[in-house]
Amino acid sequence: MATFKAEVYAHQKKADGTYNIKIRVTQNMRKKYLSTPWYVTRGDLTRSLKLKNQKYIDLTDDLIKKYRSRCDRVGEAIKTMTVEQVVEIITSDSQEVFDLDIVAYGRAYATQLEKEGRIGTARTYNVAINSLVRYVEREKISVKEITVKLINDWIRWLQELPARKNRERGERAQSLYPSVLRAIHNKAKAEFNDEDAGIIRIPLSPFKKVSIPKVPITRKRALTIDQLQKLIAHPYTMIMQPGTNRHNLAKDVFMLSFLFLGMNEADLYTCTDCKGGRLTYQRRKTRTRRSDKAEISIKVEPEAKALLEKYKDPTGERVFNFHKLYSSIDTFTAAINKGLKVIGKSLGIEDLEFYAARHTWATIALNDAGVDKYTVHAALNHVDDSMKVTDIYLRKSWDPIDRANRAVLDLIPTSYDVKEERYLSKQK
Repeated sequence: MATFKAEVYAHQKKADGTYNIKIRVTQNMRKKYLSTPWYVTRGDLTRSLKLKNQKYIDLTDDLIKKYRSRCDRVGEAIKTMTVEQVVEIITSDSQEVFDLDIVAYGRAYATQLEKEGRIGTARTYNVAINSLVRYVEREKISVKEITVKLINDWIRWLQELPARKNRERGERAQSLYPSVLRAIHNKAKAEFNDEDAGIIRIPLSPFKKVSIPKVPITRKRALTIDQLQKLIAHPYTMIMQPGTNRHNLAKDVFMLSFLFLGMNEADLYTCTDCKGGRLTYQRRKTRTRRSDKAEISIKVEPEAKALLEKYKDPTGERVFNFHKLYSSIDTFTAAINKGLKVIGKSLGIEDLEFYAARHTWATIALNDAGVDKYTVHAALNHVDDSMKVTDIYLRKSWDPIDRANRAVLDLIPTSYDVKEERYLSKQK
């Protein structure tokens, strides 16, 4: 980010004994010097040629505020500019009216989220932005166009979209997509408005007057103990196919998730720490938003050891070899869910999906194993807002979570028969 400083230089002393005050502009370790209308005498300066006359300090401070304000209009793009480009912006006489392409801004933020490891959130932002683009039928949308009418019309358009195959009508989209746009709009206002300085570049607050539909209650995806036992007993398919057999992979990874307290696919794909009989990781979904990095350590129970060995990463780079079988978390997730659809159809479990492993563990723990709700929250790596202050004073122990998992697994007496498989070729 560009920085500015008022300075006087001894070698620039004029014949009349005065010095012109310069504004030093620094951007990416390069400097430029801008002249000002003001000349000072030796009496206006300290022995080291620093300004001491308050009149000129105030004048240069005001000028620097003006320069910073002009830089602020550019937003994040200022970081990639050269010092010459910065000088051109701050010295331009044209009073450019502020505008912002909310589509480009939102996509840039989604990219930032992805770099932070918040893959799912980034994907949601991009999907919401793409929906807005489809509605207005163009790629550029000014922030000034985000009005109450546009938002309400977009919500109605979402409500009228036909249901897609194998998906419920877009009830969640009506709530989720406008909520994403609201978050992007609020972020832009926080970045480009400076209320203390009286700079309001984005004056509208349309979301204060919009009633966004409530998020529908999430469908309960937990399996019963009987359904889980049927899944465990469900036979592997011996059909040979190139790459990984999605049917068998889906069954194994679903059980890995269940055995490790509903661990999600992104963490199974990326985790690197399994030693001393414990698997430890930081949950990707929330690690950037929590002071404890959303870290959790889970005891490896006997039921999990065969699956750990089957999918062990031979290089030791990660715990599991999934990153060797699939090039990305997305392709890994897609393969699991495709396999689970086949298994679910065979077992009569409607729309079986991977997240059901997490719901199933939590439901059995709370309803069948007698685990208290606070321990279930901790095992799912959630934070109980009502206990945040108390948690500051407590030394974290994994013992309650270990006992909870053991209690759940004791209710599932069916043994899990792990089979090694041979494939026609390795998937790249």
